[in-house]
Amino acid sequence: MQKRSLFDYIKSTIPTAYRPLLNKFLVATLFFCIWMLFFDRSRVINQVKLEQSLRSLESQKEYYETNIEEVKERKKELFTTDENFEKFAREQHLMKKSNEEVFVIEEE
Repeated sequence: MQKRSLFDYIKSTIPTAYRPLLNKFLVATLFFCIWMLFFDRSRVINQVKLEQSLRSLESQKEYYETNIEEVKERKKELFTTDENFEKFAREQHLMKKSNEEVFVIEEE
């Protein structure tokens, strides 16, 4: 009796109309594609999520870079004169001189 491989046994049990689908290369390619889509550590779904996350982080980086530039300009303007520094301290931190009283009025 001749020894047959498992692949040959499976091939003999399948009808002849479906035998071209059992090409070894086609089966290997399909297996590889299914493995990469669903089971691999770097599957396609994760790659898409990482790409979206990257786009989001790049837009945040752009926002913060422009924000940093604005803050640097404000800082430069603030420390140029004492009047600007005093105005900033009074408006932002509610500081006052020793002989003054400050009333904060909040609008509803």
